[in-house]
Amino acid sequence: MIAESITTLNPAHREAWDAGRVADPENLGDGLWSVPLELPGDRMPGSYAYVIDGADGVHIIDPGWNSDANMGRIVDLLTGLGRAVDEVSTVVVTHHHPDHLGLAERLRSASGAHVILSAVERRVIDAAVSVGARDDVSYRDVLDRWEVPVDRQAELIAAFTAPSLIEYVMPDAEVADGDVLVLGGRRLTVIATPGHTSGHICLADRERRMIFTGDHVLPRIHSGAGLGILVGDDPLGDLLASLERLAEFDDCQVLPGHEFRFTGLGQRRAQIAAHHLRRTRVVASLSNELGDASVWEWSKHLPWTAGWANLRGFRLHSALRQTEMHRDLVRSGRAEKWLSRG
Repeated sequence: MIAESITTLNPAHREAWDAGRVADPENLGDGLWSVPLELPGDRMPGSYAYVIDGADGVHIIDPGWNSDANMGRIVDLLTGLGRAVDEVSTVVVTHHHPDHLGLAERLRSASGAHVILSAVERRVIDAAVSVGARDDVSYRDVLDRWEVPVDRQAELIAAFTAPSLIEYVMPDAEVADGDVLVLGGRRLTVIATPGHTSGHICLADRERRMIFTGDHVLPRIHSGAGLGILVGDDPLGDLLASLERLAEFDDCQVLPGHEFRFTGLGQRRAQIAAHHLRRTRVVASLSNELGDASVWEWSKHLPWTAGWANLRGFRLHSALRQTEMHRDLVRSGRAEKWLSRG
């Protein structure tokens, strides 16, 4: 449920999302358009591409899932603006997930556009498409470490070794925290926001008080932590720190990767942090009782939206991975600074 201080800026897009429909594009002014795109299957209803129509060409943020229908939606918008797809000069991607990166290569092939990712996210892609990324032998070792019962391992291995939807896309340019992209007369500052993935970025238009948040901050959905990380990262701690990093933009209009535009970033940041920390608090409160219990045993005691008994396949894997992250955060002592803030 959204707090009253979080305001939906396009009720029609919210209604379309709730109904599972793809809404019409929206003119946000000054050459900026939001373009709702579809997602296949039983995934979320859709995502947003943001199109900037400028004197220096067309620029797209998060072009969305690679499908003919989505390519058609972008082409239709450009045609209505008197533009063609070969005028796309820049594609900026907040992170590597296929509902954000998907059409990047196709747009580059059609236009010669420069694809831009964070330098860290390029390394995440390298790791995600590597030969060992879906090595079932090493994954069996993980399941044994978690003490997953033998009769539950097959479904987890099947989910883990399923063909990856992540495509290898080599960026033409890489950005880092604090870099500024000048696109269509807009100065967009790169804000490194690791947590959801290691190289996730947000883009802040300080002049217009707008921020493109990808999957880092959504109005109702709580994006998972650690869905594409590098060895040695602390995804949960990174996510919490990244939420705090956006404090200076609390008065901004938020342009997320899913659902609908909104204001009230400060309140939403607090809600997301509280959502993740409720599991951390449970781990901290049960440390004496459960001690060195396995990840599997710990997972049974944490609050899961679908309920522990209903977790299957990838969702079960995600719950076990998150349990390990929360347990590690508490055991390391790093959780104390977050839990002490109320």
